[in-house]
Amino acid sequence: MAEVTRKIALLDLDAFFASVEVLRDPSLRHKPFAVGGGGDRGVVATANYLARRYGVSSAMPGSQARRLCPQLIFVKPDHARYRDVSRQVLQLLSEVTDIIEPASIDEFYLDLTENTLFKGSASLTMQALRQKISQLGITGSAGISNQKMVAKIASDERKPDGQFLVTPEQIYEYISQLDLKRIPGVGPKSQKLLAQHGLIKGLDIQAVTVTRLQEILGEKAGYLLHQRCQGIDKREVVTERVRKSVGVEQTLSADMTHLVTAQDYCQQQLLPKLKKRLQITHWREQPIRSQTVKLKFSDFTQTTVSKATQRVSPSAFYQLLEQAWTRGNNKGVRLVGVSVALPDPEQQQQLELDLD
Repeated sequence: MAEVTRKIALLDLDAFFASVEVLRDPSLRHKPFAVGGGGDRGVVATANYLARRYGVSSAMPGSQARRLCPQLIFVKPDHARYRDVSRQVLQLLSEVTDIIEPASIDEFYLDLTENTLFKGSASLTMQALRQKISQLGITGSAGISNQKMVAKIASDERKPDGQFLVTPEQIYEYISQLDLKRIPGVGPKSQKLLAQHGLIKGLDIQAVTVTRLQEILGEKAGYLLHQRCQGIDKREVVTERVRKSVGVEQTLSADMTHLVTAQDYCQQQLLPKLKKRLQITHWREQPIRSQTVKLKFSDFTQTTVSKATQRVSPSAFYQLLEQAWTRGNNKGVRLVGVSVALPDPEQQQQLELDLD
């Protein structure tokens, strides 16, 4: 019997937070606006498409966004409302397939190999689903293929409110034409490093050996990029996502310039919140794998420092904070974060919470 070709789609809700805000205030529809903070310490969470034409983008400082678009309107985020609309979308999707993997509040992987709407046609199914979603007052774009990675990339091809299909026969050629920044896992640093070796597009990666990539990027990253550019992705759509970490971070009202101040803030503000988050998850019965401290400096560069451990330790956080601090070269710190990496389910033991 021939193997059944998987049919996987990635649905990406278009400018989701902004779209929900238009439902609340229709007067925003024809104005450039951003969800987030517009002050000196604020950051853009997302922007509508009118604002994006001016160069406004997610994670951009609010002050920079205002310089790019002086008439930009800032809207305070309402995460409870966003979660509610996301759940409504999920309910519509579940009427077609029960194999759904929420990748985030506004992204959903769907296994449509066997679905209850248009059996045999993932494209027709996604058209119908996007039409249903539009009745909620928002739109979504979709990528369709036989694997998650290509479906994810393809979801950007027809934004907003469109969809794009890449068949199994088209995958290798499709990847060959992509800029490497569109391959998941290739960030700015990796992209710059690869470009120094003449590797710009997918076809450049397809032409070199995995050994060569490992020499440039390291063993794991080189292997993964080689696999991805060869069009190999065997990951399935999973209905239950395993939580990989628990953390808390905070953008500060004013830059911190002294390490001892940051240590006190970590002790009094962040670690109690982290303890609470650990206690309300089922992970409290498991050990951890590592602790991490994240700092974002006044120039918006950031760094993280981690330590492998099975037990949450405040003193380890303070040591990591000190290591991260020295990387700032006397720059102020605008954000501090702490997190713990969680183990695989089969490694369950008792997690010792020692944050007092």
